[in-house]
Amino acid sequence: MIMRTWGDGYGYALVATGRVDAMLDPEVALWDVAPMPVILEEAGGRFTDLAGVVDPGLGSGLATNGLVHDELLAL
Repeated sequence: MIMRTWGDGYGYALVATGRVDAMLDPEVALWDVAPMPVILEEAGGRFTDLAGVVDPGLGSGLATNGLVHDELLAL
């Protein structure tokens, strides 16, 4: 399901606060996701690009609770 919300940051905030298990964004701007690796890690989750690289400047984003991250990357 694709759902447009109040901007990229809101979806990532939902993951960091445990309200959703994952947020996948095939196209992101650095300014929308730059703090996400730190925020998600501190919240117990993970943030990578769609290739599994922890670099918010690579143009895509996958944020998860950490438990489903590898499974989603494999898809």
